[in-house]
Amino acid sequence: MSSPGSDVLMIEIPSPLASDRAAAGLLVAAAVSVEAVAARYPDGPAGIGLAVGVLLALWHLWLGRRSAMVRTATLGRGGDWQLGLADGRQVAAALLPGSRVLGPTVVLRLGAGHLTRSAWLTARDLPTVELRRLAVRMMAADR
Repeated sequence: MSSPGSDVLMIEIPSPLASDRAAAGLLVAAAVSVEAVAARYPDGPAGIGLAVGVLLALWHLWLGRRSAMVRTATLGRGGDWQLGLADGRQVAAALLPGSRVLGPTVVLRLGAGHLTRSAWLTARDLPTVELRRLAVRMMAADR
């Protein structure tokens, strides 16, 4: 039986998320740190920090392109999830372990066959009202 507060909830997942932008900044800091440590050892390979930074940036961009395939996530009245993909398809999804409410934020892990999408949603990504509705629905389903 569904309650009045359990209407269909559609979330548009922005790309990039605030957590993705923060991760990019941390990747730059990691590359600078590796370069600073490598500079203390003159016999070591030159530019190792730059190489590490480029590899990490390419990995982050590859993950970002894959995650941009998912545009929307819809939570139905019965707790069923649907993912709206960039090519217009709608696929059934399941909420995976690791999904949780962390204070005012929500971590979503959704799986649809071979596609897995993780998103750490904050108030910078979604309006506060939508984020709160999602958190309430997830906590109610966790009983």
